Formats: sequence, C-alpha cells, structure tokens
Amino acid sequence: MYLRIVFALLLAAYCQLVSADSPGVTAARQTVDKLNTALLDVMKNADRLGYQGRLKRLDPVVRDVFQFEAVAQIALGSHWKKLDQSQKLAFMAKLTDLSVATYAAQFNAYAGEKFQYESSDEIKADRITVRYVMVVPNDKPIKFEYIVNHFNGRWVIINIIVDGISDLALKKAQYTSVIDREGFEKLLEKLQQKITDYAKNNK
Repeated sequence: MYLRIVFALLLAAYCQLVSADSPGVTAARQTVDKLNTALLDVMKNADRLGYQGRLKRLDPVVRDVFQFEAVAQIALGSHWKKLDQSQKLAFMAKLTDLSVATYAAQFNAYAGEKFQYESSDEIKADRITVRYVMVVPNDKPIKFEYIVNHFNGRWVIINIIVDGISDLALKKAQYTSVIDREGFEKLLEKLQQKITDYAKNNK
C-alpha cells in the first residue's frame, strides 16, 4: 500500500513537470494573452467606445505585441531589400496603422465570445506556436495559431493563422502583387485607402 502511494505521488509530480510550460512558452502566452484580452475588452465595450475609441485602446497593445519589422520583411519578400531606409520605415508605419485599424473595425461587437488556450509547440529556440480557440456561443469555434518569435529579449507575434489561413501569407501575396504590377508607392496608397475606408465605414 505504501509503495502504491509513493508511486502515485511520483507519477503526479512527473506529470506536473511534463505539463508545465517552459519559461519561453509562458512568456509567449503572456504576449498572446495581452492581445486577446485587449480584443475582448473592446468587443465588450464596442458601442460605448466607437471605432475611434477602439482604435485608441488597441493601438499601444498591437504595437507592443507584434514585431512589425519582421512582418514587413516577410510580407514584401525580395522587394524589401530593394527599398531604401525611408521607404522601409514608411511601409512599416503604414502596415502598423492598418493592423490597428483592422482590429478596431473587425472586433466591433460582443456576443459572449472567449479565448481558450489549447497548446503550444517550441518550433525552435526562438520561435513558439501558441494555439487558442475563440469559443463562439451557438457557432463553430474559431482556431487561432500565433507564431511568436524572440526578438531583443521579448516574445512578439509575427503571424496569426486563423482556421488554417495565414495572415502573413495573404499579405505577401497581395502586397508583392501590387508592387509587381503598380509599384511600391501605389502599395502605400492602397494601404492608406484601406485605413481611410475603415474610419469612414465604422462607428
């Protein structure tokens, strides 16, 4: 009997060690949780805040949890190296503004949704995939995979995959196509137009 108790205690301790998150996973989850908490907050207060209020509340969070320089480089592919420093900065600024505007426009109502953590994978020493689902009452849950990288001592998001669709892959396909057909300046114009449209069409 005594041996069974000891074995059970050892097994429980082992399971806790196996299931416990590593420091990297814990930090990556904290980054994702910061974004998800902010999104739920603006959803719950969407009408009171209005579009501009949601924009203002999300702006510092989105800037903090994403690594937009990495996102920009991947999104533009080989075109990135052809840009001068002022063009790179202009694109990163526009990309950041559009990201904030998109969140403010799309997360504009609340119907009892919640984010539920599922799992994490340490892909490399500096890259972790964190998986959540958004539980939607009376509807199919939405799967979110966050690709979180370690940059300059911090864990920051470089991509989000929603129900199997990579946001970064979509950006790369769209943005490089515009540059190929119409040039870099036209891409900046299109991004600004999207930001303007969000402000006009949302309350």
